[in-house]
Amino acid sequence: MKVVIIVRGQSGVPGGTGVPGAQIGMIQLAKALRRLGVDVELFVGGPRMHYLNGLDDVKTKYFDWPTWLDRLTKASPAPVRALGTKLRRRRWLQAVTSLVSASDVIHVQGLKDAESLLTSISGPIVVTHWGRVGKWLPSESEPDEVLQRRLHSLRENVRLVAIGEAQSDALTAAGLPPADIIRPGIDLQHFRPGHRAEARRRMNLPADAPIVLYVGRLAPDKNVETLMTAFARLQTRAHLLIIGDGPLRPKLHELSRKLNIDFFTTFLPFVPHQDLPLYYRSADVMVVPSNYLETFCMVALEAIACGCPLIVTDQVPEILRRFPTVPSFDPYDVDALCRHLHAALNGDAKPADVTRMADYDWSGVARQYLRVYNAALRRTKQSHISS
Repeated sequence: MKVVIIVRGQSGVPGGTGVPGAQIGMIQLAKALRRLGVDVELFVGGPRMHYLNGLDDVKTKYFDWPTWLDRLTKASPAPVRALGTKLRRRRWLQAVTSLVSASDVIHVQGLKDAESLLTSISGPIVVTHWGRVGKWLPSESEPDEVLQRRLHSLRENVRLVAIGEAQSDALTAAGLPPADIIRPGIDLQHFRPGHRAEARRRMNLPADAPIVLYVGRLAPDKNVETLMTAFARLQTRAHLLIIGDGPLRPKLHELSRKLNIDFFTTFLPFVPHQDLPLYYRSADVMVVPSNYLETFCMVALEAIACGCPLIVTDQVPEILRRFPTVPSFDPYDVDALCRHLHAALNGDAKPADVTRMADYDWSGVARQYLRVYNAALRRTKQSHISS
């Protein structure tokens, strides 16, 4: 079986960094499929980014499109921006169409790219929709009959996979009930508990100060401001370590100065994915303060696997469903977060129970996707017979 996995580009992230969980998940899936003997090829819809370091040991191609043109298009007036976006999409479609012609199954990250492909190719398309459904849905100005045609085309030509129950419910409510729910995996040989002092020594972190950790994009939906506000109220000798990048980074730097915690706060714009376990092992607690639904929170799962105590908001339902002992709070309840942080920094927070962690091993996840691929192949063959 030849499988082409189409991964979205991440050129919009400042500095080409960030923590793109969906991209890393698709790449890790490709690696796991290869270990099962599947012929896999990756196509990344943008330039080679830092997050691919150490992850791309499968055949990989990148979309040949100048990043300077993306920047120019983004800064242009609306008509020019629309034209640039259309040209980029057309070039991407040409590249992908030539790549997938000899494949048995095409696996796409996201509904938007799947819709574009359906205009040019036939055959089975498997889609894992990692993001929120609202990011795909059309604007209110789009006529309802247009939306219904789009939904019908996707239902007929795509085998849709959700990454959790909450996302499955949202897709169903939008008119696209998924055929399968397959939770993402992590590399359990890499993300595992380790010695805190050794991890801090290797990462050049303070040996004795308590560390509060955040890993993720610096964007409005991540609600890092609430974490920083709660940290400022603690008035302890703890250290706040923020790993990631995004549009709010300058604002968060300014907030750290206003809160008078800049001396105790460190921003790291990029950490290679293979180095993250050392930071999870170094931390006394990690916080996921998201104020919008996390369809699945990879960094939370990685922290749990490394034995790092975790605090999340109620917007991380998949983690709370599977690991009910993880403490949670309302995204804007600073007092509740302060209480959880105080307990964690006093040693009263325990790592989550990892007995279910084996469910997230990538080899098992890859076998689930193999069943999806085979079902898509059978469906396509039956369609040809019927026609």
